[in-house]
Amino acid sequence: MNQYSETPRVESTSFDLDYEDHEPYTRQRERRFLWKLDVCLISWAWLAYLIKQIDSSNYKTAYVSGMKEDMKLNGNELNYLNTYFKIGYAIFLIPSQIVLTRVRPSLWLPPLELSWGVMTGLMAAAHSVKGMYALRFFIGAFEASSYPGIVSVLCNWYTPSELATRIALFGTSYPAASMFVSFMQVSIQSTLNGAHGISGWRWLFIFNAIMTILVAVAGFFLVPDSPGTTKAYWMSDEDNRISASRMARVHKQPPTRLTKAILKKTFTGWPLYIFFGAYAFAAWAADANSWFMLWLKALTHPDGSKRFTIQEINAIPIGGFALMLILMLLFAWLSSRTGWRATWVTVQNILFLIGCIILSVWPGGIPIKMVGFFLTYTANAISPILVAWMADVCPIPEERAMIIGVTVSLVYAMDSWMNLFIYPASQAPKYKVGYKAAAAFTVASIIFTGFFKKFEIREKRLSAAKAAENSISPQHGREMEFEDTEEK
Repeated sequence: MNQYSETPRVESTSFDLDYEDHEPYTRQRERRFLWKLDVCLISWAWLAYLIKQIDSSNYKTAYVSGMKEDMKLNGNELNYLNTYFKIGYAIFLIPSQIVLTRVRPSLWLPPLELSWGVMTGLMAAAHSVKGMYALRFFIGAFEASSYPGIVSVLCNWYTPSELATRIALFGTSYPAASMFVSFMQVSIQSTLNGAHGISGWRWLFIFNAIMTILVAVAGFFLVPDSPGTTKAYWMSDEDNRISASRMARVHKQPPTRLTKAILKKTFTGWPLYIFFGAYAFAAWAADANSWFMLWLKALTHPDGSKRFTIQEINAIPIGGFALMLILMLLFAWLSSRTGWRATWVTVQNILFLIGCIILSVWPGGIPIKMVGFFLTYTANAISPILVAWMADVCPIPEERAMIIGVTVSLVYAMDSWMNLFIYPASQAPKYKVGYKAAAAFTVASIIFTGFFKKFEIREKRLSAAKAAENSISPQHGREMEFEDTEEK
């Protein structure tokens, strides 16, 4: 199916601007506009997702920092805390994305963050694991639109040559959050553990809740909604015109209502299924690095004493997250610079695959297993390039929002039960099946990446043929930005 010739038309005047008419001044103004957009939107998105990652994963840090002993938890209950979160996330993600196509992002995303901030604070007051299960479910439900919602907003504001780098900048908040929460827990454990009769792990939830609420309030003022129609206080009328011109230049359509035609196009077109395959298998594989801290906690000296302290267990994985952050920025920059999406996705997948193979073999030495775990941190760096690649071939905002929503929802839905079988607590930290499954998932992601490239080439040929008939190029904007960078 021709992805562009069959694009449903959207009635709007927001993007009907002649960029060339403004050429004498717009190039300079556009750079200023882009700087302002980065400072306000990317800064808030980075902080919001950093908080999201902290609030969704802080239970693991709490678990190894005294929560297990205080609450008398076992390994399966740790998995269930993750499962209930993912069930809430999977159930509410698609409805939340649909709401996002009808409600201004500035009036939807911040209230959700405010709500999960309150739930995070209540985790500090929980005294039973069942209460924690309920709170984790609602944290997942309210967090559901955080990643897909913010990414959908970014796709609406940035051009193809800018998008991968911006999503990577936004995505670095994930490893940054993991490093930050480890530093935070080390500090809390050293200074506040037992203060006012409150355990260190409970203080972690309290501080996380305060940070979440502050960032949520900032979102009401910083989220800019849509190009050409934004009401953000920090954008001028000229900024509005420039934002609309930029999207018109690369043939991105303005946001509209989610219609049956768009839904049909989304579910009958190839991008949803190919993107899902490349993204989902990589996401499922990435769970392999989740067990690094459990392995560190299980290591002992010959006399049976623990090899690492709680502070060291929290601090050592920071190196893995630092590696993830560096590679995320590097490969996204290379992707934007060259336009070679498939190449850099595959390189990262191969690095991750090597780590999975090492852990599958489970060699005797600690250093080689440490290398294996560190290599598994490369998997999360793939998503910015894949999302930008999907945005390259999907010009309709609502289609992008649904593709991201459906994909992430299914990833979490499968993840909510799959890890219970792939990574059973009884096998921790040497999972007989888990690391092998992660390796298989990575191979599947590589295969779907190849299909993605094949279908993209086919679309470009069909698009070029259509353009020759009509003397117009539907992909002219992207061709201008990635000129002479065709991936071999």
